[in-house]
Amino acid sequence: MIGIYFVLSLLATSTLSLLTLPTELPSPALEEGKDFVVYLKGQQTSLQATLKELSGADVVLIGENHDHKNGHKMELELLRGVSLQQPQLTFALEMFERDVQGVLDEYLKGFITESAFTQASRPWPNYKEDYRPLIEFCRENSVPVVASNAPRRYVSIVSRKGKDALSALPKEAKRNLAPLPYDMKLPVGYEKSLDEVFGAHDEEVKKEGEKAANSTTTPTPPVTPSPAPPTNPNMPSVQNLKQAQALWDSTMADSILKARKAGAKTVLHINGGMHSDFGYGVADRLRRRDKSLRVKIVTIRESKNFPALPEGTPGEIADFVIVTK
Repeated sequence: MIGIYFVLSLLATSTLSLLTLPTELPSPALEEGKDFVVYLKGQQTSLQATLKELSGADVVLIGENHDHKNGHKMELELLRGVSLQQPQLTFALEMFERDVQGVLDEYLKGFITESAFTQASRPWPNYKEDYRPLIEFCRENSVPVVASNAPRRYVSIVSRKGKDALSALPKEAKRNLAPLPYDMKLPVGYEKSLDEVFGAHDEEVKKEGEKAANSTTTPTPPVTPSPAPPTNPNMPSVQNLKQAQALWDSTMADSILKARKAGAKTVLHINGGMHSDFGYGVADRLRRRDKSLRVKIVTIRESKNFPALPEGTPGEIADFVIVTK
């Protein structure tokens, strides 16, 4: 839930503040058994066995909670481990958008400074602490990196006007998206989850509107009273939000397939958990486009009762569930 609202908040801003970054690369320093454990089909397994499985996959989808600090450290452990076993690895991530791929490549190849890179690439607010270690590892070890996500300005169009509005974009813009039109064939469980999340968001908006309509505070400047709660024409509908989610999923899947076509034996992709848990989202779209694809799903969860699985974690949520403190 937190992750969805975190990502939705990105649509409300056209730019992010520039970042001043340190030069040192912090070490995750996570210890197996003490800081994390790995579950396979409800039973604990070893990180070594997990890395072997992941290194043999065509695609590895790692689902995170965006504000889970130990989860981000675990991602670096997985990236390091898979890269040692799979030399033809490509790293990909939701947190950079396809239209900044050129800038990302320039930084990875040493043509531009880190400052120039962060000024031009629209990094997420938590880039410095949470995603920079991943990018720096790839830069230092010559691991290709793919900016997999749809540019947020186009996702914003869908959230406001619906997905059909994308058809009017110029060809150059469409190159940064999955092939259009993308379908809305959502797994039943996924659509139900999205309805719950976005429906809750819609209810909050309605409550705010009712609160404003019933307020006894005199507005400034005065407005004519309305018998109904005020509506914001720019506020996205639940249907449009689901279409925006599908654009994210479709574009990330398309980016992964392009990386495979370019020669990657394994693509390790990081995204919010809702984009891959239960085989939904990106995983579903990958498998529908290439039924022969070997996709492994990892989800990283924080547990208050570590090393036990978080209460209520379904066994089918992922191939591997990594639990951290």
